Amino acid sequence: MADKSRTPMRRKEKKEKKEKETTERSKDVKDVKKEAEQGAPAVGKGAEEGAPNGAAATDQNGEFQVEAMELPPFEIIQGDRIDPFAFKFQFKNVEYSSGRNKTYLCYLVDCGTSDDGLLRGYLEDEHSGSHAEEAFFPQCLPHYDPALKYTVTWYVSSSPCSACATKIAEVLKTRTNVKLSIFSARLFEWEEPEIQNGLKTLHAAGCKLRVMKPLDFSYVWETFVENEDQPLNLWEDCKENYEYYHDKLADIIQ
Repeated sequence: MADKSRTPMRRKEKKEKKEKETTERSKDVKDVKKEAEQGAPAVGKGAEEGAPNGAAATDQNGEFQVEAMELPPFEIIQGDRIDPFAFKFQFKNVEYSSGRNKTYLCYLVDCGTSDDGLLRGYLEDEHSGSHAEEAFFPQCLPHYDPALKYTVTWYVSSSPCSACATKIAEVLKTRTNVKLSIFSARLFEWEEPEIQNGLKTLHAAGCKLRVMKPLDFSYVWETFVENEDQPLNLWEDCKENYEYYHDKLADIIQ
């Protein structure tokens, strides 16, 4: 017989979780607004054209709010450096990631040949279409050579979904000369069994899974962001949130 006494508690927990998520989202938007008011360097589109990559905007009533970026006529955006405000919003390793409805994937590829050097760049997706993770291999390594040894490193705003994890694992099993390491700012829906199974599948296929440390955020800022030579001021709970996700990932793939 079901224990009905637990029902109110579950409702209370869901309500508290939702309230915490709303608070986190509001705080992130205020942080972005504060930086803009302090004269942080604007990169990319002007303020009159809207917020960068879905970060934030001001409505007609003067209220600051998160805005979805208008979809371009293609599903995957590829570039060299990320807008700084988009990075600070999308890569922030908060527990409740409301409003962060896309994935940024920064990549480094070493093909083992001195002539080519390192391939570097980033992919950005809108979750209405292909995901950045599955687009990486056909879009960034279209001329895959089985004779070469590829060392690939990803820094992603959130870990892969279950479908992408399965596809990546299949690629790694087929292309044994590709070694992939994934550093994630956050774990995407890590409580869901199918997500956990996907991460386990990736791990079993030889993919190195890590959570981004504070130093990793600084590295991505220097390497992949249009930072205008400005230093990255890490958010207050960056280290605490890293430890939280690190422990969750360790429990999943142990």
